[in-house]
Amino acid sequence: MESSVKTKTNCYVCQFRQNCIFDALEAPAQKAWNEGRSVLQLKDGQIIYSETQKPTGIYVVCRGRAKVYSTDAKGQQMITWIRHPGELFGHIALFSGTEYFCNAEAMNAVTLSHIDGRSFVSFLEKYPKTYPLMLKKMANEVKRIQFKLKDTAYKPAKAKVASTLLTHVSFKSKNTSVPTIHGIKRTEIAEITGLALETVVRILADLEKKKVIKRETKSLKILDKDMLVKIAHQAH
Repeated sequence: MESSVKTKTNCYVCQFRQNCIFDALEAPAQKAWNEGRSVLQLKDGQIIYSETQKPTGIYVVCRGRAKVYSTDAKGQQMITWIRHPGELFGHIALFSGTEYFCNAEAMNAVTLSHIDGRSFVSFLEKYPKTYPLMLKKMANEVKRIQFKLKDTAYKPAKAKVASTLLTHVSFKSKNTSVPTIHGIKRTEIAEITGLALETVVRILADLEKKKVIKRETKSLKILDKDMLVKIAHQAH
C-alpha cells in the first residue's frame, strides 16, 4: 500500500458525506474524525489488506471503490462487498480482535480514509454516541448478507446480474435518465453473483440485444431501468 498523507480530504465538504457515518456524528466528534484520519491514495489492483493479516484500523472510501473478497483453494474469487464512497470497512476484524478473514483491494484509483485501531477505540470511548451508529451499520450489513444468501439460493441467473448492475450505478448518474456503471468488469460481476463468467457474458449480451443496457469501453449504460428492475425481481 502507498504511504499515507495526513488529511488532504475534508469530510465537511465531501459530496458523499450523507453516505458516511461522519454525517451522523455530533459536532465535536465530526471535528475529531476529520482531523484524526490518514488519507491513502491507491492504484487499481493495489492490496489494502490481506486475509490472515492483523487489522490495522478502519477504512472509509472517499473516492473510487474497493472490493472485499475471499479466495478459494483454486484461486477463484468471491466478492462479498464492493465498498462505495462513504462506506466503512475493516471494522469487523477490528471489533472481533481476529485476523482479517478476507482481502480488500482497490478498484481503479481510490482514495481512502484510515483511522488506526487504537485511535478508533479511543474515539469511541470519547464519543460513545458513535456506538449505536456502528451497531446499526453492522445490523444492516447482516441483513444485506442474509438477502444476498437468499438471492444466491433462489434467484435465477439473469435476475442476479440485473440486481448487481442496479446496485453499482455511479453516484452521479443515479437520478439521471441514463444511469451508468463505471469500471466494473465482467469477471467481477461473476465473482459477485457466484455465476460462471460465460453465463454473465451471455446474459449481458442478451440484455444489450434487447436494448436494456449498452456496453461501452469503460462503462455500461442502463437504457431501460424499469425493465432491468423487473428482471432483478424475477423469481424461479
